Amino acid sequence: MESHGCILMSIKRIVRMAFLAAILTVTMLAVKPLPNIELISLLVIIYTLLYGKDSFFIVTVFSIIEGLMWGFGLWWIGYLYSWPLLVVAVLLLKRFIKEKFILWAVVSAVFGLIFGSLFAIAYIPLDPSYALASWISGLPWDVWHGVWNFALMLVLGKPIYKLLKRLDAKIS
Repeated sequence: MESHGCILMSIKRIVRMAFLAAILTVTMLAVKPLPNIELISLLVIIYTLLYGKDSFFIVTVFSIIEGLMWGFGLWWIGYLYSWPLLVVAVLLLKRFIKEKFILWAVVSAVFGLIFGSLFAIAYIPLDPSYALASWISGLPWDVWHGVWNFALMLVLGKPIYKLLKRLDAKIS
């Protein structure tokens, strides 16, 4: 009898992670027309606060879906380490920051500011000067990205966190 509970919990967990990865994809598509404005950082932070290490699976599935949709170009390599890096940062910071969403807004802003530099890392083995030029030319967009990440987390972070926490309590 006990083993069935364990299997059921595993199925619930897998379905939750797949569903949350799908939400990342739908959210990305919804705001795609807006330049360097995304809700993925906000959601990854919230997912990691609520579901911890399961977020690695969520961002991996999201990254694979992105590659399937848009092609597995060099840009895609950046997704494979950028989103997990955000998960690691949140896991390391969550015991200090807890539910202080003004501080999560700062974390999200910093992630937006360094996003271009993270992607430039993938270009270093091919051509370090191209990596540097790519990063420098994208700096204004990284600033824009950081500002929007801050604003979105500040406005939407806590309500989405509370909503997901409530929904999760009802499902469990």
